[in-house]
Amino acid sequence: MRYRTWRIGAIVGAVCLAAWGLHAPSRDETLRKRAAVLERMEGVSWQRQSMPPSDGRFLRIMVESTGAKRVLEIGTSHGYAALWLGSGLEQTGGRLWTIEIDASRAREARRNLQEAGLLDSVVTAIEGDAFKEIPKLTGPFDIVYLDAWKEDYDEFFALFYPMVREGGVILAHNAILQAGDMKDFLDIVTKHPELDTVFLRTLEDPKTPAPDGFVVCYKRKVESKK
Repeated sequence: MRYRTWRIGAIVGAVCLAAWGLHAPSRDETLRKRAAVLERMEGVSWQRQSMPPSDGRFLRIMVESTGAKRVLEIGTSHGYAALWLGSGLEQTGGRLWTIEIDASRAREARRNLQEAGLLDSVVTAIEGDAFKEIPKLTGPFDIVYLDAWKEDYDEFFALFYPMVREGGVILAHNAILQAGDMKDFLDIVTKHPELDTVFLRTLEDPKTPAPDGFVVCYKRKVESKK
């Protein structure tokens, strides 16, 4: 009797899994939906989009080219950058933790990430104050990306810097046109003895006007003593 019950349960389970497989979205379907989400977000005003597509591709390139597995984003906004970061991490088998303090933006970001097939599977979306949420996380992080309230960057740095691994990267957006708003942070990272720091802009086309850009900081590996 127990054997028969087990057989019946196994058969029912197999049928359910097969049925789920028939309705589970294919990889191509997921990528089409993701492209549609990005296109929709790129069609809104720049205030909501938060960055040009070339900046998003740069974030994905950074993730994939470095093989990053653990990434922290401070300032999710509507999730545009998180979509690019998450797409890269999907390729490396990694995960993104992204923090947003504004409840309405956090909800919209979760919807966008869910529609793009990244929420929970690749991206952990955290609604809350980054000053309170960062200490709850554990490092090391391969990349930390900042795009939040610029005046707070130096205080964020003090919290997350110990979690950045040697050989890790810190990226901060709007570091050229809004450099004055993050002066204390830029003073820290350009003078820090453990960091190599550069500023850069990305372009869709060499003929387009130069947009705002990033500050990119590399945390040097400590040379082992022989």
